[in-house]
Amino acid sequence: MIAYGEALEGIRRSAEKNARFRSAEECPLEEAVGRVLQEELRSAENVPGFANSAMDGFAVRAEETVSASYAKPVRLRVVGSIAAGEVPRASVEPGQKTCWEIMTGAAVPAAFDSVVKIENVELIKSIQDQPEEILLFSPVDRGAHVRQPGEDFERGTRVASSGAVILPRHVVVLASLGVAKLKVARKVRVAVISTGSELSGISEALQPGKIRNSTGPFLRAALSEIDSEVTLSAEIQDNPEEFRGLLDGILRADNAEVIITTGAVSMGRHDFIADTLRAMGATIRFHKVAIRPGKPVLFAEFPNRERPLVLFGLPGNPVSTVVGMRFFVEPYLRGLLQREEERAECAILSADVPKPEGLRCFFKARVGTDASGHSIATVLPGQASFMVSPLLQANAWAVLPEQGTQIRKGTLVQVFAMEGSR
Repeated sequence: MIAYGEALEGIRRSAEKNARFRSAEECPLEEAVGRVLQEELRSAENVPGFANSAMDGFAVRAEETVSASYAKPVRLRVVGSIAAGEVPRASVEPGQKTCWEIMTGAAVPAAFDSVVKIENVELIKSIQDQPEEILLFSPVDRGAHVRQPGEDFERGTRVASSGAVILPRHVVVLASLGVAKLKVARKVRVAVISTGSELSGISEALQPGKIRNSTGPFLRAALSEIDSEVTLSAEIQDNPEEFRGLLDGILRADNAEVIITTGAVSMGRHDFIADTLRAMGATIRFHKVAIRPGKPVLFAEFPNRERPLVLFGLPGNPVSTVVGMRFFVEPYLRGLLQREEERAECAILSADVPKPEGLRCFFKARVGTDASGHSIATVLPGQASFMVSPLLQANAWAVLPEQGTQIRKGTLVQVFAMEGSR
């Protein structure tokens, strides 16, 4: 049995090594949410690309408004109107104090430098009910209400780094910059195998001695959130020959980079995963980690293959599977996709928490904020690995260190979001 830190380091090394065998692909921007960027993006242009009005009003020359006051307002003649999308005429008549009616987003004429809000002027309308002149009662600051070229993005500004996960908010930014396609990591191909003669389909009526297979649907759902695609999903009895047949098929088809199994990794008579892997020539990097829940977790590699293939054997209890996915499989996938390593947050324990000596514990918890703004972690009742009901109240995992049999109230501990893929 090894420590969690040692296991995690081995997983990350394997992912870093295997990431070199992966390639990128082009993806349309609208389909890129959730994908992992494989290039650095910089703005190819200024945004905005031209000076434009931040509101409806009148484009003026600030120097012509300096003397404006209520006692002596400045009168400006309106020479035209500019709507968004129109290209204005740069018309300045010598000796004439003029302005343009302008709409939000419209280009400011080249000879004008400021915009005054429509509610800050007095309109003098012509007989066609169009503005003919305006009166200004106070000076207008140079550049007022004008969005300058490059004010949002200057040409060459870094927009996103390689390894970033594309989110919906990125789409509006990249579309504004004219980016139609992205270079992204190919989705990780994953095979999911649920083992156990006691398993029943989730829509089937339960027979005596049976339980519903909750881990298979969970893994498929969780994988969809971390840029992966499930290429095989199977449920088998406690049958080593059937399991070996599935693995042989995956090896021949070369349709997976990661295999995740649930169940059959402990020390019971029907726990056949480790023996089958050894018989097939796989290298077991670790089997049993000093954690709770999920101690029997296994990690293996299939050597001498053109494309790398690894296997995570997760315990079959539902919460053990969830912990295995969150703290073993997910770090591997992050590394394979060349994403940044996840960093823990910290919170203060709200009460004493007993724990087994020598095991790192991943406890279902709820994190909130106290009146002083400190993050407070409350470990929830129902920490047994078969109990899924606390997952409905939990919003975090409280990670308690190996040392000690009780972590005292007020201790600062690591916390991770329940789902951390993005």
